[in-house]
Amino acid sequence: MRYPSLPEGRFRMTVQLPHPVLQFGAERGDRRMRLGSLLRSNRFVLTGTFTFCILIPELFHPVVDPGRTLAQSISPGEPLMLVAAAALLIVHFILRRVGILPLIDDKVLILPTFVTTFALVAFILTLAIRTYGHYHVVTAFGAGLVWYFVVAIGRARNGCPRLAFFGDLPGDAELLSLRVEWVMLRYPRLPRNIQGIVFDSSKDLEPSWERLFARAVLRNIPVYDLAQIREMTIGRVRLRERPELVFGQLLPSQPYLRIKRIIDTLAVIPGLVFAAPLITLAALAIRLESPGPVFFVQRRVGYQGRVFCCYKLRSMRADMPGTAYTLENDPRITRVGQFIRKWRVDELPQLFNILRGEMSFIGPRPEAVSLSRSYQRSIPYYQYRHAVRPGISGWAAVHQGNVALTEAVTEKLEYDFYYIKYFSFWLDAVIILMTIRTIVTGFGSR
Repeated sequence: MRYPSLPEGRFRMTVQLPHPVLQFGAERGDRRMRLGSLLRSNRFVLTGTFTFCILIPELFHPVVDPGRTLAQSISPGEPLMLVAAAALLIVHFILRRVGILPLIDDKVLILPTFVTTFALVAFILTLAIRTYGHYHVVTAFGAGLVWYFVVAIGRARNGCPRLAFFGDLPGDAELLSLRVEWVMLRYPRLPRNIQGIVFDSSKDLEPSWERLFARAVLRNIPVYDLAQIREMTIGRVRLRERPELVFGQLLPSQPYLRIKRIIDTLAVIPGLVFAAPLITLAALAIRLESPGPVFFVQRRVGYQGRVFCCYKLRSMRADMPGTAYTLENDPRITRVGQFIRKWRVDELPQLFNILRGEMSFIGPRPEAVSLSRSYQRSIPYYQYRHAVRPGISGWAAVHQGNVALTEAVTEKLEYDFYYIKYFSFWLDAVIILMTIRTIVTGFGSR
């Protein structure tokens, strides 16, 4: 029995569940489902990538290169053609890995992924070859950008998953507002063309339903707990009545903690070299605009609850008292402060905190000692967010921005718990890409 269609509302994403069946689609289904499955196929996307971004541009290469003749055949062994193809493979791999994370819109990540990858490729080519033709790299970048945007738009229009639900749909606005076709399970029979089954584990199951779920798994149809599907689609670990029951799953990966510290150390040294001129210029502008110190130093709570001094460029007037957190349209913010906050230049001195091992590039934002103690009194298990090093940017920061009210901080804590639970290189990678978008749009700055 199909559940009546739900009223349309705002949604953040088209659900993409991390399971091979949901990435490639069912073998049977209506035209939209088959089209959505095709657009998610590695084979289709890569074939289109090399056709439209490598082979077709090569046909027009003689038009822009006087040294080539129209009769000259395509030479797939040409070094720069191989470099362009390798760059496109890297872009595809990154988008494929980060595209299955929650709250991720493919279109948001395409541009920063292409820019970052091809900028790195151009930098390596400049070091290795002083003079080289730009045709293959430029055409691969431009055509690839267009191709992946077309694929992402097609996925968004045809990628609505069809999920079966056992029981009554929860009154959860965040779940109901997702772009999902819900099919209600009233009898222990598998509906056609579903891509997953969702059930509430808090309810008792009769043997007939347990057998149904077993048959679904044997047919490569994943079965999800309601709490799991909510967590996967909203990107937060919800605080239950007894959150200690899930804390065993929230332990961060210890090997990756050590690997991440090595990556931070290797990346922060060149980062300081590039950031030094920006910090110097911002410091001069701050000193010329208003009296007071150039740097704002605040004691904050970091890794394993240790207190450290966090460095920022001062963006507020030093002679105006106020709260420990920034308000909306805070009158204390100077004109220079507004600029460096929007472009996150004020955070650059925290590279010294990373060098000292007190912070990381990615992680929960560190809170002032006074705020942290206040939150600990009002929010249970708040200290658990200190299980990883705090970061300049984080999962909560790119989704929520800066918050200070207790209700918003509770939601921020759920984002932080999700980051700790799924602590990995690819989650860090997607946060970096979304941070680039945040810097460009100015989201979350105050």
